[in-house]
Amino acid sequence: MSAIRVKLVRGLAACAAKQRLVVRGLGLKKVDSTKLLPDTPQTLGMIGKVSHLVTWERVDEAPPIGRLARKKAAAEAKAGRQPPTV
Repeated sequence: MSAIRVKLVRGLAACAAKQRLVVRGLGLKKVDSTKLLPDTPQTLGMIGKVSHLVTWERVDEAPPIGRLARKKAAAEAKAGRQPPTV
């Protein structure tokens, strides 16, 4: 699976509040900020809503691991450890 690199190229000063929320949802904060996102229909839909504010490209990098997957991996690692003996 590929990933998408998104870059904010225009400011948010004259944008509607809904578009600002979409940009924040993509993880972009300031002009020229870049984010690597998974290539999903949801991500492409968000990019479509603010296409006049961002540029994007598909890259051959591993997509980022989501927050829930990181939490699950951490819980499994913690369950596999033995508590220290005193």
